[in-house]
Amino acid sequence: MADILIRKVDDATKELLRLRAERRGKSLEADLRETLEKLAREEAESPDDIAPFGSWLFAITRPGVDLDEELRLLRAAPIRSVDFE
Repeated sequence: MADILIRKVDDATKELLRLRAERRGKSLEADLRETLEKLAREEAESPDDIAPFGSWLFAITRPGVDLDEELRLLRAAPIRSVDFE
């Protein structure tokens, strides 16, 4: 496993994160680890592997978007297993 060190975090921000973790019944480290993993998965599991699903969904509803092409690309994408954890 890799280590990540983040320097120069504002004291108020650290305290808010600590309180958030406490509300969730976790240590600060465990809560931040879970949050980072969720963020990384959200990005990686997007239909286009770039934007989160909600952003992608919003983008394809804008005027001028070729919905047929977007759906073709989505259908051609590899099937990924779902992780419900």
